[in-house]
Amino acid sequence: MIKMIAFDLDGTVLDDKKRIPPLTKKILEKAARQGIEIVPATGRPFCGIFEEVKSLEGVRYILTTNGAGVYEKDTGRCIYENSMPLRRFLPMMKKLEPLTVMADAFVKGECYMSIKNRRLIEEMNASEEVKAYIRESRTCVEKLTEYLAERGDDVQKITINFVENPDGTRRDYEKVIAIIEEFPEFIMVSGGMGNVEVTARSASKGDGIVKLGEKLGIVPEEILAFGDSGNDVAMLQAAGTGVAMENAEPEAKEAADFVTRKNTEEGIVYALEQLMPELTDGIEEMRDKL
Repeated sequence: MIKMIAFDLDGTVLDDKKRIPPLTKKILEKAARQGIEIVPATGRPFCGIFEEVKSLEGVRYILTTNGAGVYEKDTGRCIYENSMPLRRFLPMMKKLEPLTVMADAFVKGECYMSIKNRRLIEEMNASEEVKAYIRESRTCVEKLTEYLAERGDDVQKITINFVENPDGTRRDYEKVIAIIEEFPEFIMVSGGMGNVEVTARSASKGDGIVKLGEKLGIVPEEILAFGDSGNDVAMLQAAGTGVAMENAEPEAKEAADFVTRKNTEEGIVYALEQLMPELTDGIEEMRDKL
């Protein structure tokens, strides 16, 4: 019996305009009314969660920063954190800072960027929706390493976004990978859009949903998870049933038990029709009303 439905945001529950398709929203809210926990599970910080996601009926918890922080939606209280120790994070960050990349730090539900890197947003090969999200979710500071050292908090995650060289390759990509590999206590995964995301090695969306499940009395076999990127692999493997979108990266599809339609083709709804037909009973009537 499924007691939790966990879902990634970008490329999974959200369409290419960063909206939740109306029928998907209706089905997820129906699940919540039936007592199933519906849990957004994202690489974003708590401050970067769209209001449309927060306003989904029945959402009580949000898994952020690839599982490094799990929050109560209404209070913003972090109930589980698995961060990178600042004393080890800062040496890595100091090596990344001179490169022409956006290495942004996620701390206590917020996200920080060195002000010198803000100009790189416009050079990204990304949609206007993605660029707008980055602009709106980042707080700029003069020098990130100095700010974090003074603040003193451990870091949940860094996301490293790249700009492209004239030949289409990612600028400084190999240098970034070499630096991160110097710190084996951290792990890097793809969050989609050609970026690199770094957390503590033990942090993952899989770890996050399992820890939240323990709090709620839900075992992994009772969790259904949806994802599309490298940062979803651990969640797809940890859940009793893992579903990858048709538009997913190959490693996500390999980790999944089932591959559904694309995020732009109501892939979550299609999967629920196959896996939880009792939940989607009356779906044609719902479609007719939209």
